[in-house]
Amino acid sequence: MTTSSPHSGTSSSAETNVSASDLLDAQAHSVAIIGAGPRGLSILERLVALSAERFLGADTPPTIVVHLIDPYPPGAGIVWRTDQPETLLMNTTIAEQTIFPDSSCSFASSGAPRVSSDDTADRFDAGGMSDRFGPSMAQWYRNEGGTDPVDATFPSRTLYGRYLRDAYARIRDTAPDFFKIVEHPTTVESVIDLPPVEPLGHTSTDPETVPPQLVRCEDGTAIIASAVVLAVGHIPSAQTEERARLSAFAQRTGGRYIPQGLPAEAPVAEVAPGNRVIVRGMGLNYFDLQTLFTHERGGRFDPDPDIAGELRYVRSGEEPRLLLGSRRGVPYRSKPICPAHPRSAWPLRYFTRENIALLAGLDDLDDLDSDRKAGARFNDQLWPLILADLRLAYYSTLSRIRPEAFAGDPGQLREAIAEAVSRHLTRRTWRETHPESRESAEAHAGDTDAAGSRQREAAEAARQGRVTREAFAWSEIEESLVPDPAHRMSLHELLNPLEGRQFGSRGPREANSLHEWMLDFLRNDLHDSLAGTEGSAEKSLFTVLWQSRLLLKELIVAGHIDRVSIDMEICGWFESFVSGICDGPPPQRIAELLALAEAGLVEFIGPDMRIEANPDVAAPAGTGGTQAGRGGAPAASGTTLAVGDPLPQIFTVTSAQVTGGITGSVVIDAASPTNAVSRAADVLIHGMVERGQLTPARLTLDDGREKFLSGLALTPRPYRTIDVEGAVHPRRFALSIQLSSVQWGLAIAANPNTNAATLNDSHAAATAILDLI
Repeated sequence: MTTSSPHSGTSSSAETNVSASDLLDAQAHSVAIIGAGPRGLSILERLVALSAERFLGADTPPTIVVHLIDPYPPGAGIVWRTDQPETLLMNTTIAEQTIFPDSSCSFASSGAPRVSSDDTADRFDAGGMSDRFGPSMAQWYRNEGGTDPVDATFPSRTLYGRYLRDAYARIRDTAPDFFKIVEHPTTVESVIDLPPVEPLGHTSTDPETVPPQLVRCEDGTAIIASAVVLAVGHIPSAQTEERARLSAFAQRTGGRYIPQGLPAEAPVAEVAPGNRVIVRGMGLNYFDLQTLFTHERGGRFDPDPDIAGELRYVRSGEEPRLLLGSRRGVPYRSKPICPAHPRSAWPLRYFTRENIALLAGLDDLDDLDSDRKAGARFNDQLWPLILADLRLAYYSTLSRIRPEAFAGDPGQLREAIAEAVSRHLTRRTWRETHPESRESAEAHAGDTDAAGSRQREAAEAARQGRVTREAFAWSEIEESLVPDPAHRMSLHELLNPLEGRQFGSRGPREANSLHEWMLDFLRNDLHDSLAGTEGSAEKSLFTVLWQSRLLLKELIVAGHIDRVSIDMEICGWFESFVSGICDGPPPQRIAELLALAEAGLVEFIGPDMRIEANPDVAAPAGTGGTQAGRGGAPAASGTTLAVGDPLPQIFTVTSAQVTGGITGSVVIDAASPTNAVSRAADVLIHGMVERGQLTPARLTLDDGREKFLSGLALTPRPYRTIDVEGAVHPRRFALSIQLSSVQWGLAIAANPNTNAATLNDSHAAATAILDLI
């Protein structure tokens, strides 16, 4: 195997004007992977492995050239760069990462082990890994001498980046001699479809007659590729009108506005000590910002000597003042994972493949290649099963840790849950809940009028949500056995704990203060997480939702869930719900936020925050921080005045649930980007959408309306792209966040031993690409 340095310079006219048939012959074995982060690395691994299996024994194997195009180092990419601060943590544990397939992958169940050279096996060191693939992050970490518990340690982003870089080196070094990798540290500006080989006026999508593509890069490089893989990951998104207005206002008035993006790439150095920083979003990006403004500015978190698990913050004097808000007003619940309580698998009892097959009338749901698909509706058919598992986990845990919460035998709740599921499985048959199936049966019997009427009734009932109710009076049983509402499971309260609450102030140690409520909220969440899923009824829900999400992802990829239901129900409400419980930060970050709030460096805004231009004009620096309104009028009543901030207080932020407003000089949008291809602001994807080479996926809703989805229009796996006219490009593939129209939870990396969808995606695409050779 050889690795070439990037070639430079613009292509000559002779190079771009040769006949398409000549290019097809000359470049038939060239592949361009645009984006060399984890997704691009995964497709490279599969191309190397499958090339070795197919061609190593051939008398004259083809020379395969793969062009890796990314301005950042292959493997780590921009997100997992190894030069970012070590204090930035991943949101998953060491044990939850892999770039290599394993025996759980459906494509790995048969076939000979990969052998790319006579001494390949010798290149895989000891440690339990197979010489067929490569190490998971946990195996790699142990082989590197790591000693922290892999199931309970949230590693730094740079550690994961080093794993990815080492994985790339392993893939590169074990490739056969006929496989060449060319690195291009640049960005792609366009992918040009060359003229077809067919005569003028005749078009074909036969890969044999579709010409290669011309990939033009920012540095002038031009690449002719027989196959192109778009693995671009998170891309910039066009600002909404409201965000553009905030940015322009900040530029005019001397404040700061930092838009959505990776916190490690954000210009946080522009935020000065003492600046009052309004942060919109309390998700993972916020916790990265919190780290950059504290750890990375010399602050220190020490263990609280009085309360186990809590911290005290020691200021450096370089910190800004953080004013935190979001739509819900609270951060996601922290993960119940710590050395004392590592994450463990949870066996789902009711939300199982067997029960889903029973509902759908399928003999075997494991046959994912079958033409028969379940087409299940989430709210109607699947959610009741997940809800049963949630209730079982919650009340089983509660009965063990707080038996006094029950006024009777907790076993009665378990019986009631089992009864509800039994009724659901027997009454909510496929014909009852799927009007198309019933219509077909009744039409066969000659009752077409009744079929149409019942179809309309069932569809309307599904839209109104009537079919999602329990088959028995659950609330009566729950209230009789668990008399104290504080001990009952309330999923709505978990997701929206501030709903319906009103606060008279935000100050510490004040009556009816949001600050004091938030301290209690954070403290309870922290200690619940440190107690683990076995020691907290609320945290027991984490494992159920984690496992349920994995199964849902499989069902979506396999086409077993109705597309409208995925968009309107799973993405419409369930995604936010499961993220609020499963996708929060490590407990350490909640402990740090609690310490910062107690130290006076964090103030909470409240839910549904609203940012506007401050109607008052801030006094220049050096006037003692006083403010005056226009024309010398006093500052607006109820607005907090700034002290110690050298910038003018140009923004004011409010919440309808908290009295008064807060002013600030800086706004940071910490919410995650939308990742909608229709709002792409990068040169490549935006340009390809504008030219019609790519197009957003469309969904026809139940009422006949069409809706654009966030992801690209694609074929089923191996995910070839579809243009605006509906034509499939046989030589162009997409493998990344832009798969959101056909998958769910794409931001989650491949987990070992889970038959990970991303690894199967890469295998399918690599197989299709090599079939072109």
